[in-house]
Amino acid sequence: MNKGIKYILGFVAIFVAAVICVFGIIKYEEIQEGSTTNNSANLGSVDGKQLDKETTIIIEKLSTLNDIDALNSELHLSQAVVDILKKYAPTVNYAIDNNEGHDKIYFRLGGYFVDRKMNDMNKIIGSYKIDGGKLSSTGDDLDKIGSKINGNDKLKWNNLNLNNKEHDKAVAGEIGKQFLGALLGGKGLNMTSVFGYLADQSKKITPPRGSQVTSIVPRSLPELVDLYNAAYKETYTEEQVKKEVSKYTNKYKEIDDSFSGNESKYSASINIGELVYFKKDKMYVVGMGGIGGVMTLDLSPQNEWIIEGDKITIPLVNTFERGKPAGNIVLRLNNKKYEGGQSKFKYYVESINK
Repeated sequence: MNKGIKYILGFVAIFVAAVICVFGIIKYEEIQEGSTTNNSANLGSVDGKQLDKETTIIIEKLSTLNDIDALNSELHLSQAVVDILKKYAPTVNYAIDNNEGHDKIYFRLGGYFVDRKMNDMNKIIGSYKIDGGKLSSTGDDLDKIGSKINGNDKLKWNNLNLNNKEHDKAVAGEIGKQFLGALLGGKGLNMTSVFGYLADQSKKITPPRGSQVTSIVPRSLPELVDLYNAAYKETYTEEQVKKEVSKYTNKYKEIDDSFSGNESKYSASINIGELVYFKKDKMYVVGMGGIGGVMTLDLSPQNEWIIEGDKITIPLVNTFERGKPAGNIVLRLNNKKYEGGQSKFKYYVESINK
C-alpha cells in the first residue's frame, strides 16, 4: 500500500470518528432535554390531568403550614374567617380544579357547632389561581362556587393540619356541657346520646303521620368520627367508629343505597329504635322515641376554671345541692390527626371525674 492510499484511509477514519462523536453529543443532549420534560410532567396530576409546576410548588408549601396566621399570610382571608378559625378551630381543606384548562385551588371549612347546630359546613372561604408563583384570588362569588363544586365527587379534598393553640372559654363551656350530659352515665356514647342529646336538632326529620317514631335523625359517618374523637382521649378511625355504632342496637342493619335523595321512601318505613346505615353515602338514620332525663350537674363559673398549657379543667357543681362541688371535667385542645371526619371539635374530653 503506497503512502497516498494510507494518507486517504487515515483521513477517512478520523472523519468517521468525529461524526460519531458529534452524533453522540447531540443524542445525549436530546435525552437530557427529554428527561427534564418528563420530570416536569410527573410533578402531579388531578383527575388524570397534569398539574402546573407552579401549582405543585404552592401545594408543597401549603402542606407545611400549620399556623393560622401563616396560612392567612398566603390566602389573605377575610377577618371574619380568621376569627372563626381561631375561635372554633374547624377543619380546613383544599382541592385543585383544572377542568377549565388551568389550575384553581379552593379552600373550605368543615363546619363547627354552635348551639348544638352545625354552622358553615363545607363553606368555601377562598378561590385562587397561581400568578407569579403566588396565590391570587380569582374574585369569584364564593357562595356560587360552593353551590357548584360541593358534591363534586371528582374533586379530592385534602386537610391542612393547622395547630389549634388558643383557648376559648365560651367554646369550651359549650362542648363541656354537651358531653357532660352525654357521658355522665358512665356508659359512653350510645344511640340515645349520639342521635338524641348530641344531634343537630335542625336536621331532624318529622316522621309521617301515624308513625310511632317521634323523630327521624340522620347523621353521617364523618360526623360520628369527629364525635368519637371529641368524646374520648383515644384517637378513633373510621372503621373503629363503624364497629362501635353497629353495637348500639340489635335492630341495626345496612342497606346498599343512599339516604340522600330517598328520604321520603326510607322515612316512611323506619321503625322506632331501628338504626340503618346507608353504604353509598355513609349515612346513619335512626327512628327515635321520646328521651328524657334530669341533669343534676353543671359547669362552675368561668373564673374558677384552670388553664394549663393545652388543658382546661372545669370544676362541676351539683345544681340540686346549692352548687356543691361535684368533681370536674378536663378538656384538651384537639390536635388529633385522623382521617374520615368532617370537622374537628376544638376540644376533646380527656376525663370526667366525680
